[in-house]
Amino acid sequence: MRKILGILVLGAVALSAWAGQVELHFFGSATCPDCHVMKAFLEELAQEYPDLVVVEHEVTFNPDNWRLMVTLGRAYGLKEEKVPTVIVGNLAITGVGRAVELQIREEVERCLAQGCPSPLERLPEKKAWVLSPLEIALVLAVAVVVLFFVIR
Repeated sequence: MRKILGILVLGAVALSAWAGQVELHFFGSATCPDCHVMKAFLEELAQEYPDLVVVEHEVTFNPDNWRLMVTLGRAYGLKEEKVPTVIVGNLAITGVGRAVELQIREEVERCLAQGCPSPLERLPEKKAWVLSPLEIALVLAVAVVVLFFVIR
């Protein structure tokens, strides 16, 4: 009986620790100065709140991450696809600055107190089918090369 009670107590502790975690998705680019500012802020925030899990998505060189950002952004009602984008709880926000940081902090604190599902739970069945900036650049480069040889 004590063994079962001990297992139940350990399970409850583990479940409460898991339930207290907050998942934040950060979409950034290695070539974006504002993204580096946001990344530094999120690293500090994660140190301050150990139950905050920051999931980083590099979008410039990974078209699937770009499509994930666009799909999640649309699910949250974002009108623009740009980096940095942060999605946590009920908040989806782009840009940097003190006002943005305060909104992120407030939403993280609210989620830690009340609980929030993963932003990925808002994903629709299908991801948005869009070309990433990298894919657009590649298509344009191929078109220029083809046109060069056709015109020649």
